[in-house]
Amino acid sequence: MNNTIATTVRAIAICAAATLGFNADASAAGPSNTQPVANGALTYVVRFADLDLSNIKGTTELYGRLRNAARVVCEPLENRDLRIATKHEACMRTAIADAVESVDRPLLSQYHQLRTKGDKAALVQLANAY
Repeated sequence: MNNTIATTVRAIAICAAATLGFNADASAAGPSNTQPVANGALTYVVRFADLDLSNIKGTTELYGRLRNAARVVCEPLENRDLRIATKHEACMRTAIADAVESVDRPLLSQYHQLRTKGDKAALVQLANAY
């Protein structure tokens, strides 16, 4: 495949069911951000052709975009009720983890793992290494 074409279509669709779980796939849906899909889920397309994922700056930018997308698709679960708030947090964790896995880039995966663990010292070391 032509390298220019490959980079212009790099996108990931993050979707979450408004009731419980989450499902992500690597399809590059249209340009709009949130779209309902047939099973009652919301989809948020995250484009990243403009980012260099071999450096920490591009990686952290994409991670921020993935977190924002997860926040949008999991928003229907956001509530002060502890049971629903727990589902919202689980939706966020799963959405981000699935999206990171779908992108399948080593630096992004390592960054996500350190963020999930809350290891700030290792994140600083990682940033300094790249």
